[in-house]
Amino acid sequence: MTAPLLGCIADDYTGATDLCSMLVRSGLSVVLCFGVPEKTESLKDVDAVVIALKSRSIAPQDAVAQSLAALNFLQTIGAERFFFKYCSTFDSTPQGNIGPVADALSDALNVDRVIFCPAFPENGRTVYMGWLFVGAMPLHESSMKDHPLNPMTDSNLVRWLAKQSVRPVHRLAFGEASFSAGRGNYIADAITDTDLRRVAELAHDHRLLTGGSAIAKHWADVLLSQRPPRVGEQSNSNTESIAGRTVILAGSCSAATQVQVREFETSHPVYHVDVTNGQSLDEISAEALAWCQSHWNGATAINQPLLICSGANPDRVAAARALFGETESAQMTEQLFSMIAQQLVELGVSRLIVAGGETSGAVMNALKIQSVRIGKEITPGVPWVTSLQPPYLGIALKSGNFGGPRFFFDALEAAT
Repeated sequence: MTAPLLGCIADDYTGATDLCSMLVRSGLSVVLCFGVPEKTESLKDVDAVVIALKSRSIAPQDAVAQSLAALNFLQTIGAERFFFKYCSTFDSTPQGNIGPVADALSDALNVDRVIFCPAFPENGRTVYMGWLFVGAMPLHESSMKDHPLNPMTDSNLVRWLAKQSVRPVHRLAFGEASFSAGRGNYIADAITDTDLRRVAELAHDHRLLTGGSAIAKHWADVLLSQRPPRVGEQSNSNTESIAGRTVILAGSCSAATQVQVREFETSHPVYHVDVTNGQSLDEISAEALAWCQSHWNGATAINQPLLICSGANPDRVAAARALFGETESAQMTEQLFSMIAQQLVELGVSRLIVAGGETSGAVMNALKIQSVRIGKEITPGVPWVTSLQPPYLGIALKSGNFGGPRFFFDALEAAT
């Protein structure tokens, strides 16, 4: 087995598919693994191996342990360049987990200087003077300020990362071609793809780079210019079309997903689950499944796309948080959608679209899907993927904030 050009670690499942999508744009063959693999059969002769962890919102020490285990595996298959992927909105708390994980990876690789580049101009995420913007809005004024697990209350990433990291934190300003401040972590300014290319070229000889998926694409371009991509047995340009029933599971309560649900509901059936009505999760799941089956009973609607959501109603979301607390209500949502996903597959559903990073991680773990092939891109950072082991499914995993108002329609169109 030839060593991969890149070994990547992502802190959640939707972020991992986002990363894979961008690497495929560069012409790399990519395999995405959910968790640290036990076997290497599916990793032969690929340019990049991405390990998706569910480590964004867990205890920092656990996130560090999982990330180091992933790094160790990637080193055993011969990777020498490594990318740590986190969200372009730098989802974290003052305690972590971006800083502690990056520090641990840096120590393990004996790296003195590490670039942090979350900017994703194509999706409106830019960094100016060390401040992260979502469109024209500072991060702390965007909907991310109300995130239930990682509320972003400070747009100054130099200041925010300094709370998490034991290393000095500096700013890598526009046009800087060297690390004048010496050892430490560097928040890179980037507003355009030209800026990202400059950062990638500056990191051409680095062993470790961190950031959003956009900088990974440019780094891959730089690395490929030094070594042509191999031609392996597996192509990532397309995945075989998987026909059949499609269900959308929207566990995200982000503003973008709420708009997408409302748009879909104008022409397709939508079921709103409610965890505050006194029912058990088993009862709620059973009702959701019965609702699906009722829509599939008619001959003309046997494969009609359906949507099940939990976060489209802000008042209901607030009520769940007030009743159970933010952490427990989020865990209940994850468990509920895991149960529903398992039963949907048993009923013959062959395509799943999952909205929300935590929900996506829970669903993939419940289905025990170990690795996937990357397919057609639906929107920047969100591809269709096909599982490489049973159950053979077409899957799209979407970060809550990604996609335009008609994302679910775009996903359905891209699957045909």
